[in-house]
Amino acid sequence: MTNCSAVKFLGALVGLVLAVLCTSPNASAQTWASTATQAYPVATLTNATALGALPASTSMHIVVGLQEQNPDQVQPTLRAMLTPGNALYGTSLTVQQFVTQFGATSAQVQAVEDYLTSAGFTNVTAAPNQLLVEADGTAGIVETAFNVSLAQYSVNGATVYANTSPAQVPQSLSGTVLAVLGLNNIVHYHTDLTNGSSSPPSKATDPCTPPVCNTPAQPLADTAFGPADYQIAYDAACPSDNAKCPAEKFPPASCVTIGSIAEGEISQTITDLANYETAFDLPKVPVTAVYAGIASPDTSGQVEWDLDSQSSTGIAQNVEHYYFYVATSLTDSDLGLAINKWATDDKARLLSISIGECEFFPYLDGAMVLDDEMFGEAALQGQTAFASSDDNGSACPSEAPNGVPLGGPPDTSYPASSPYVIASGGTQLFTNADYTYDFEVGWYAGGGGPSYFETSPFWQSYTGSGTAPIVVSSEAGQRGVPDVAMCADPNICGAYIFSGGPAGAGSNESNGSYCCYGGTSLASPLSMGAWARIEAAHDIKTGKYLGFAGPLIYQLANGAPTLNSPYFNDVTLGANGAYSAGLGYDYVTGLGSWDIYEINKVIPSTYPQ
Repeated sequence: MTNCSAVKFLGALVGLVLAVLCTSPNASAQTWASTATQAYPVATLTNATALGALPASTSMHIVVGLQEQNPDQVQPTLRAMLTPGNALYGTSLTVQQFVTQFGATSAQVQAVEDYLTSAGFTNVTAAPNQLLVEADGTAGIVETAFNVSLAQYSVNGATVYANTSPAQVPQSLSGTVLAVLGLNNIVHYHTDLTNGSSSPPSKATDPCTPPVCNTPAQPLADTAFGPADYQIAYDAACPSDNAKCPAEKFPPASCVTIGSIAEGEISQTITDLANYETAFDLPKVPVTAVYAGIASPDTSGQVEWDLDSQSSTGIAQNVEHYYFYVATSLTDSDLGLAINKWATDDKARLLSISIGECEFFPYLDGAMVLDDEMFGEAALQGQTAFASSDDNGSACPSEAPNGVPLGGPPDTSYPASSPYVIASGGTQLFTNADYTYDFEVGWYAGGGGPSYFETSPFWQSYTGSGTAPIVVSSEAGQRGVPDVAMCADPNICGAYIFSGGPAGAGSNESNGSYCCYGGTSLASPLSMGAWARIEAAHDIKTGKYLGFAGPLIYQLANGAPTLNSPYFNDVTLGANGAYSAGLGYDYVTGLGSWDIYEINKVIPSTYPQ
């Protein structure tokens, strides 16, 4: 799943990592086996002061990832499900079928549970898909059980901890334990949310700062889009001046369940969604919050979760149900639990993840290989995850997004780089006066490029009517990011959202309405909502869902020399630092943006699932 040679780009950091890989500071007579969890590269921390060993009494929650059975059969099974004439054509797995074919065996799960219990851990619990085991313990127990050293640091006034050596397990668990997460609380996903300019309101420079953009009852600012505007722009609805356009009766996504990853306290977000629906006269969507850990009071991500839910259901017009899969924090281990909850819950067919991190970090701590197992499970079950490609251009930040192309190491963001995720890049969307599509430009901050750690899935090697792979990096085995792109620039096509209003609030600024939020945090839920429309239309026509989106969207594209696909809005202008948009697939906007009506029209009626 990874390309270790790619670590070259991090230069001196590699030396540090390789040095710690060869040491086992707590080694004893026990014979230890390596896992994918390596030492945290503490040399990359800025403004950090070492505080010594983590006190042995510190409470910790760890997640032990298990190696799935038959990992080399995941993509061949997906291919079989999409090949007419194959016995698996048009099928998808249930969670139990996945466990039988791909989950760790019951004996392996039991062996891990027994080991953790004997080591002193409590609340030892295995996930239904048999891919991970959670447990509670102290730092002292963790250090002994995984032959690891833990240290704490002061970073910008906060006290944090990390493992300064790799995590290991007894030789008897070699081949069973894939990774051990929860050994640091430094690595965090970040939101990919960008708001409009904060300068004083001026139609020429900042048309989306309240009060210019303050209520759906009044005309929105030129750069603020409501749900109907996105539907018109991406060809799922007709403008008022052409009510009989081809998309006139395009169905809403009323039979599709969707959701998003969230974190912390989300009751306000649920209230905000209801206010948004009232303001824009949208159907009321049933909402369920599914917690993947201890509930947290944190509300710092509220605007992000607002943007996810409102923009996705807005372009979808209506969905059957919306699920928030809520994590305790944005650490790798807690986010992994939320992703796994989505897969094992198997209720939301589509998921938006508007957060990410430089993929080097989940590669180091083992979260990448574990999460890829979960995303692969979801794909086999006919589910599709969409993720923001990040707001740092062709680079990715080492600690937090800075929105500056080339402002960090050249790399892509995870989970967008997972082969089993549809990565959504960013554009500047320009429309005509009636909001019909005019053209798009690649957004300068939209993430993209070849992944250094993830391998290319077979569908990126498709050629279509061309003779070369659609994604050039697939020839070298590297996953290309993004897959598609949607509006992201908040100053050109920002989303009007509600945030912070009381239940039953009216549509005015004093009751919590805002507008012009964007970033690839907008692109991902828009992409999910667009695909939900296509899923629903296909289901109405055939009685079948489309299943995992990855292979299908590349079947609609072409490699060189043909390049252009008539079904996507090909974006040929713009750049994100190292890469420029151009004909066909590129590392700024992928295949382009969705033309919902045209894509639905060309999908074969026999296409599964």
